[in-house]
Parts: sequence; C-alpha cells; structure tokens
Amino acid sequence: MPPKPLIHNLLFHPIDGPTIEQHSFDAIDREAPAHDFTAAQWPVVRRMIHTTADFGLIEAVRFSDDAVTAGCKALGEGRPIYTDAQMIRSGISTVRLRAVNQGYDRTRIHCHVADPDVAAAARESGLPRAVAAIRKARGMLDGAIVAVGNSPTALLELNRMIIEEGVRPALVIGMPVGFVHVVESKEELMGLDLPWIVVRGRRGGSPLAVSVIHALCVLAEAERTEAACDAAAAADDFDAVILLGHGSRVPDAGQSMQRVAAALQEAGRYPRVACCNMSRLGPHFEETFTAMVRQGARQVLVLPYFLHDGLHIRLDIPAMMQAAAAQHPDVGLVFGPNLGFDPLLVELVERRIAQSRGLADVRQLRLPEEDDYPVPPGQCAFVAMPPEEAQRWKSKQS
Repeated sequence: MPPKPLIHNLLFHPIDGPTIEQHSFDAIDREAPAHDFTAAQWPVVRRMIHTTADFGLIEAVRFSDDAVTAGCKALGEGRPIYTDAQMIRSGISTVRLRAVNQGYDRTRIHCHVADPDVAAAARESGLPRAVAAIRKARGMLDGAIVAVGNSPTALLELNRMIIEEGVRPALVIGMPVGFVHVVESKEELMGLDLPWIVVRGRRGGSPLAVSVIHALCVLAEAERTEAACDAAAAADDFDAVILLGHGSRVPDAGQSMQRVAAALQEAGRYPRVACCNMSRLGPHFEETFTAMVRQGARQVLVLPYFLHDGLHIRLDIPAMMQAAAAQHPDVGLVFGPNLGFDPLLVELVERRIAQSRGLADVRQLRLPEEDDYPVPPGQCAFVAMPPEEAQRWKSKQS
C-alpha cells in the first residue's frame, strides 16, 4: 500500500498563506541570533531571511540611518520604482504597492534592460545593457526608489550619476549578485550621502530586492493606517464616550453594557467612558453627562447601545440630549449611530446559535416571580400591537 501523501495533513487541518507566513516570521524571531537592528529595520531583514532561509544575512545587511523612513515616505508618495532586472519588476506586487498608494500600477515600475534602443546603445558602446538601461532612466531617478538586484555595473553607473550628475534617488536598494565588480559597487554606494539598503559582499539577487520593497510596503501601510487613526481621533477629539441603553427595572440588567464600557476605558484611547440608561433604573443620561462635564470633558459622544431605529433614536434621545446640551453651551455633544448591522454581529449571532445547542426547552425554565423586581403590576406583560394597527402605522410612515 503506497504511503499517504503528506498534503493530506494540510487538507485535514487547513491553514492559509498569511498564517503560514506569520508562523515563518515567528520561527525567524525565535531562531535569529542577537543583532543590533532597530525595530524599523528588523522587519526588512526578517523578510529577506524569509525569502532565502539564510540567517547569515544578519551579518551582511546594512542600512543608512534614514533608509527605512525614506523608503516608506517614497512609497507613500507613489514615487516611481526603477529596477535593473525584469525579474524584480515582475516580482513586485502591485497589490502591496496599492495598499500604500492607490496611484501605483505596473506602469510605475520601470526596467529598460530589454528595450531595443538600450540593446543598440550597449552594442555601440561595448558596455553592458544594464549601464545603457539606467542611463536611459536618468530623467526618472530623482526621488525614485532604485532597486538593483542583478547587475553590479548598473549600480556602479548609478553611483557615478549620483556623484557627478547630482542624481538624488529617494532610496537605493543595492543588492547585485556575482563575482565581478559586486563588492566595490556596494562599498561605493555605502559611502554616498543618500538613503540606501545594502547586502555586503557577493550575495544579493532579485528576490532579495523584491523582499525589501515588500517589507517597506508593509511598514508604510502600517504607518498610513496609524496616521489615519490618529487623524480621525484628532478630528473627532472625543474626550468622553457614553453608551446609552434602554434601561430596565431589573438591577444589573445592563451589566454587559457596563463591561463593554469598562473595556473601552481600559483600552485607554478615550479618557472617560461611562454608560447610562434612557429610562427605568439609572444612572440616567443627564446625570452621566453632567458628571462628564464636571470631570473636564469638552467633546462628548453618545452611542446608543442595541436600540432599534425607532422613535427613541429619532426623537426621544435627540430631544433629551438637546435639553442637556443647552445647559452646557461650551461642551460639544454628538449623537453617534446605533450599532445597526455589521458582519461582526452576524458572527456573534452564529456563535450564540452554536451555544444554544443542548439548552433545555423553554417549558423547563423557572420563571421569576413578579414580586422579585420593582415593577408595577402588569408591566411585565408583553403587549403586541394588533396587526391592523401595525399596518395602519406602516402605511402612515411610508
């Protein structure tokens, strides 16, 4: 009997690509020897190791002080990318680039090495095509990211243009590979006053150059997301959040809402978080809002907590808030949207459905006595609107 193919282990316990990638990064973090890379540099080196499974790169990779910052900035601005090899151009993911700047597409990534006029210029000069190709790119190199992962002569010519012609790329990724002119091309680059990332020695290659750009994309996307969150927070500037529930005469009926408020407070993004009830047992909105103002709140957000989009949302709560706001004209008060629909709620409902399997039939539930709660007689009763009355109201609203 033939052995069972190993792929069946994966098929039986599926795991997707991003999870495998993260497991790989975790393994690299565990197995990597001590190093001096900064928190910004290490993700770049780690992805290079992930590409090659070569921990020896830790001893070979070098950064100028501002390389990661310059690379992320250039990507965020949608700067063009010039490469010395079609393999690099093909390997760079436009999906990753567009996550940083929507203006990126394949036309923003350039490689002239296969252009017919470049081949003709190389034959005429007797120089490698990589030299003629980067000369053709002269007009786009200022402010661009230049990724050299194949030809040391391309890097040597780029170095010359930087020194003699004042070309100023935003970042040079210097990773040519081979045995002729390789080491000196990188050492010369490292002596220039501009941002660079280099693999010293003979090692290099197109996959490494691509991995650096992808790592910078991930870092730049994270910076962009953080900046967007910071900008949104600064624009809203909510220094207090109030969760507003319907209220009940049952003590602790709002305990889950209180736990959500406590978790938001613990997260630390908002200085003050509280919850209150619209009716029945308190605390009620007016006293909670007043307490927030006394604590120094100047921009308060009120979020309705699991309330239907009915008259409470459309009339009762806004009127109540306007009355309270009139007492504090110097304090901003915003009525946020209700929780409404969200795919996360679908997941939560599915989870509750799963948790309901095996529960007892409703006939077996022990009901509380009405006297257990401070409820006037009759208010526990469920009163449905007659169908004819419901239809009349629907017609009136439509």
